[in-house]
Amino acid sequence: MSGDFFKSAQLIKKENYSELFLIFTLSEKTYAISAEKVVEIVQLPALTIVEKLPEHIAGVLNLRGRIISVIDPSKLLGLEQEEFTVDHQVLIISCNDQTIGIIVHSVKEVVQLDRNQLEPLPYKHREKFISGIYKHDDKLVAFFDINAVLQNIGNVEMDALEAKNEVDVITDHFPLDETSKMKFLRRAGKLQKEIRDFTDELKYQENYFISFALNNETYCISLKYVKEITKLKLVNLAPVPCVPEFITGIINLRGEFITIVDIKYFLDISKTVPSDKTKIIVLKLSDIQLGILADDVFDIENIPSEKMNLNVQNKYEKNKYTSAEVLFSDNKVMYVFDIKKFIEDERLFIEDSI
Repeated sequence: MSGDFFKSAQLIKKENYSELFLIFTLSEKTYAISAEKVVEIVQLPALTIVEKLPEHIAGVLNLRGRIISVIDPSKLLGLEQEEFTVDHQVLIISCNDQTIGIIVHSVKEVVQLDRNQLEPLPYKHREKFISGIYKHDDKLVAFFDINAVLQNIGNVEMDALEAKNEVDVITDHFPLDETSKMKFLRRAGKLQKEIRDFTDELKYQENYFISFALNNETYCISLKYVKEITKLKLVNLAPVPCVPEFITGIINLRGEFITIVDIKYFLDISKTVPSDKTKIIVLKLSDIQLGILADDVFDIENIPSEKMNLNVQNKYEKNKYTSAEVLFSDNKVMYVFDIKKFIEDERLFIEDSI
């Protein structure tokens, strides 16, 4: 990779005809799909079943008021039908003005591959949906041709108003235990609701900050740089090979590839194991966008400037990225993380190609 990690929405820039691909598994086989067509990755929810669905359509999904068909690709590829689990995911694909969902077992990583090295299938496949194979990390990866899929399948015509009269159901291929059922149904309910960034509800003022935890220390960052906050467990964090250890991976957040950084590395704070409370704070400054990991996010803080100690000394590593300190009545300190200082760190710039 060359240039700045955080310039533009894409982490990896195209070089030598290389493209960004998302690697996923299905029935213990490995596939790749053009990453730029994947606008979102969600956990498999309960699906709505309508009459006379084609066999390859597992159901339809109400995604924030938009009804999309959800495809079971095992039907297209002639694979043995397996029971869905709560760990299955759905790739939301947008291509040629169509949006569909594709059920996969797991998403592995996002990698840069040279399409010119794609080899034809050594046999005549019964379907048209695999355009070739690629050898990656000593494994054969089949290229899933989403254009061929969209040309050869039908789409379920159904609007959001009509969908309100339908019921999210668990089909025969879903587990029947009550715990799993409730998970699938809750996911379906959440996906129907419009996601609103709660920070938009608060009219921006200069002295508003988001407070968060890094190990046993408390930090905050100006609200004007916070674009979104999401739980780590709700997104797919794809690892990226050959990058520094502070790059934990990238996520696809509604079509945007965002680099995720563990800032503990820069603040000389011991790493912690991610938990259910771990959050990603998506930050945006001019044309730079990135996400940082936080062990937890506390609240929106209104901190008047007179409460800030701006005379921060650079005797500690963490102070290089701290613009002020806030002292509480119990003598606890909250540090103001300075994103402007942080993005000037030369370690965030990688000049070598990968």
